[in-house]
Amino acid sequence: MGGIFGFICNSPKDVNVAINGLKRLVYRGYDSAGIVYMNGKLTVKKIVGNITKVDLQISGTSRIVLAHTRYASRGWPTLENAHPLFDCNKKIALVMDGVIDDYEEIRDKLIKQGHKFVSTTDTEVLPHLLENSQDYIRSSIEIIKNIKGIYSFAFIVDGINKIFAGSAGQPIVIGITQECKYVSSDLPSLNGFAENAIILPENSVAEISEDYVKIFDIQGNQITVQPKRVKYQEEIVDKGGYPHFMLKEIYDIPSALISSFTSLMEKYLSLSAMIVYGAKNVYVIGNGTSLHAGLISSYYFAEVGINVNVVSAAEFPYYALENIGTGSVIIAISQSGETADVIRSVKMAKQRGAVIVGITNSVGSRLALESNVYLPITAGPELAVPATKTFTSTLVVLRTLSLYTGLNSGKKSKSDIEKLKEDLNNLSKALSSNLPQIEKQAEDAVAKINSESMYVTSSGINFPVAMEGALKFKEASLTHAEGIQLGELLHGPIALTNKGYPIVVIKPAEEQAYDLYNKVVKSISDRGSPIILISNDGMLKSVETTRELSPIANVVPLQLMAYKLGVKKSLPIDTPPGLVKAVVS
Repeated sequence: MGGIFGFICNSPKDVNVAINGLKRLVYRGYDSAGIVYMNGKLTVKKIVGNITKVDLQISGTSRIVLAHTRYASRGWPTLENAHPLFDCNKKIALVMDGVIDDYEEIRDKLIKQGHKFVSTTDTEVLPHLLENSQDYIRSSIEIIKNIKGIYSFAFIVDGINKIFAGSAGQPIVIGITQECKYVSSDLPSLNGFAENAIILPENSVAEISEDYVKIFDIQGNQITVQPKRVKYQEEIVDKGGYPHFMLKEIYDIPSALISSFTSLMEKYLSLSAMIVYGAKNVYVIGNGTSLHAGLISSYYFAEVGINVNVVSAAEFPYYALENIGTGSVIIAISQSGETADVIRSVKMAKQRGAVIVGITNSVGSRLALESNVYLPITAGPELAVPATKTFTSTLVVLRTLSLYTGLNSGKKSKSDIEKLKEDLNNLSKALSSNLPQIEKQAEDAVAKINSESMYVTSSGINFPVAMEGALKFKEASLTHAEGIQLGELLHGPIALTNKGYPIVVIKPAEEQAYDLYNKVVKSISDRGSPIILISNDGMLKSVETTRELSPIANVVPLQLMAYKLGVKKSLPIDTPPGLVKAVVS
């Protein structure tokens, strides 16, 4: 995964122009960066780290340049894995954004054919597939036709003054001026470079020279695509066109759900599932948002006959450590992979003989290193402190792991995994279509909130979602909120409610909870508290999905409410005071 930026011009330009454009795409990846340009030969420079903080130190000019900033999803953040990646002859330099599902199978075939690989990334199969091509457009079309995944790519060939690009679900845009053509992963990054740009249609490829852009569909027919005007406020260019990273990352959720599912590799899922199934006892640990995801996982694992103990990583040493030994399994969740309480508890558990299954959004993190096996969340970079897409993608990973564990217990079959894939695709499409409407509903709901305190409540698998929603209100809007179970609301907390005390109610996904739900809603109404209902027919309409995926559908309106309330209060939403992305001490 990552960001792509490049240009081809009719006269040499400073290579650093591409680096300046690339810096606008750091939100797409910050683990490593690289650049390739043609100046008599292909010249390559790479770094490990954030390109805004580590200088690539390029001096020179070129007519054709491709640059990339990487987010490590397959392969560690190393120089070998940084893009661009090459074919055996170092003739083709390629950069990619996204994930390839079946790259291991493709890689094995290519190795048997004599190809030499230098990285551990999925991207590297593409330049090898292009090797010895006589028609790079036709070969690019064959890649999109036959290679499974969600990705986009761009490449240059030594001695050919063209950039070739393709989209198989991930964006590629082409900025157009008389002097230059620019290639990028998003429109906002082209602000100031080009006033007009073509958005490459999904499942199409482009041949780009300094004089023209030719676009071909998957049948090889040349097609016409109308350019769009590029105009963004300077201060939101580096946020992909959104006013805050938090809002951008909420809008990333539909694509992140699919990325998270497709990035999981069967051999590691099967190994992790076998470890969990064979465990003497299983503990799920995390902090904050990760803990709430862990609580939802207990519903997933119960369905396949596995009882898991979900414990705050901060509390784990005092609560559970005495029960840890050979045969114990720890499922440790940390989006950053650097959370101090998680790492500390993992190390203590390992000393007592436990096996660690890590779940993290950062492949090169300490948690990944400390784990016996880890599963990547692959939501992409998340720069806002309030976690959004990493929460929903963590649920995808946990649900998938539970189903694979169910294969061992005999309670699930491969058809259940295929059903999850279908349900995720449907949920992703529904969210994509409805997010603007949900955002407007969230804004309308927030307009009615004039209290500095509130309850968020639900039952069943959505009870932890209420806790997560309350956390988002605290983080993004500095509003005190308490996540509470529907029935528990009647056991004391309801005494605080009054005509000005808002209560956000998430309708439970379980029918057996409906009687309690109706009773509580009536009690709240009788006391005059304003109710903000999240359901298929509520004030905030969540999209329809399965019970198991309902936490994803229901948390999105909560995230948007918290965001809109923060906007209403003119707060620094992405960087709440006193908070950091990862608590490392």
